[in-house]
Amino acid sequence: MKNKISLLITAACLCFLNFRFSEDYSEFGVTSEDVQEKFWSTLQSESVYAPYLNSSAKAACRSISPDHQAVAVQKAGNLIKLYYGSQDFKKRYNSWLAKSFPQEEVKVSEERKAEIRENKIRDIKNLNAKDMEPIVDIQIQAGESITGMESMLTSLPTDQRAEFKKQIEDSKRTVAFFKKVKPLLKSDFEAFKKQYAAFLAQDEIAQAEQQLIRNNKSNAEEFEKWKSPEKVLSARLTEFLEKSKGVDFAAKTKEVNNRKKFVNAAYESQNDIWKFCYRIGPAPTNAARAFAQQWLAELKQAG
Repeated sequence: MKNKISLLITAACLCFLNFRFSEDYSEFGVTSEDVQEKFWSTLQSESVYAPYLNSSAKAACRSISPDHQAVAVQKAGNLIKLYYGSQDFKKRYNSWLAKSFPQEEVKVSEERKAEIRENKIRDIKNLNAKDMEPIVDIQIQAGESITGMESMLTSLPTDQRAEFKKQIEDSKRTVAFFKKVKPLLKSDFEAFKKQYAAFLAQDEIAQAEQQLIRNNKSNAEEFEKWKSPEKVLSARLTEFLEKSKGVDFAAKTKEVNNRKKFVNAAYESQNDIWKFCYRIGPAPTNAARAFAQQWLAELKQAG
């Protein structure tokens, strides 16, 4: 019976918060650390999903009385709440936020700049003037094509103008550079290579710094999304309640190609949580939903 209860709790609790544990009792071979780690990974999931349970686990869950199922869900839920409210969890969450979504310096270090310049010099070492001439012409033509579209700037949506304006300005600089160094292809190719390497290095440095800016912007947006564990948890609970509502526990199934299918074909399109709740039955599902509703109400009231 102990093993069956352990399997039941796994099934019932997983259906709304993805936990793969039973409860914090040594007789079930599960520790509080196991619970904490599963809760931690679940809270950071982008969505609530149904777990995989093998056939023996499903059979064991079905054999447990409804009274035992509901109690098991409640005990496991209380264990989760205890950890969620602890100082250890709060410290861990804040540390994770700081490490996951930092705001970093947006300037490439001088050491990295020097490395980029050295790499470009090495990359163009074996270039020859004959091969470079058509490349220079293509760069000039491509740049002039983009700068020729400057008149279109005012017709673009406001949110697109800044980026397009930057492309135009970059193209102007590119055209100006290649027109300036083109004569060096014939008069002083070594001077051309030196300036070309510097141009390529500066372009890579500028792109790297733009990427750092984009990273900081993305991190700031993600930080806002994740900064409140209460909102994250509320979203998971709400999603579970939405996905698990209206389960037809009396729905009939049939064998189709050695797989069970709903007689009512419309149920096949239900989400994985709905189907999981159908499989574990009404008692653990209703207990889990009641627990989720109560916790969600507490979070809203506290907020």
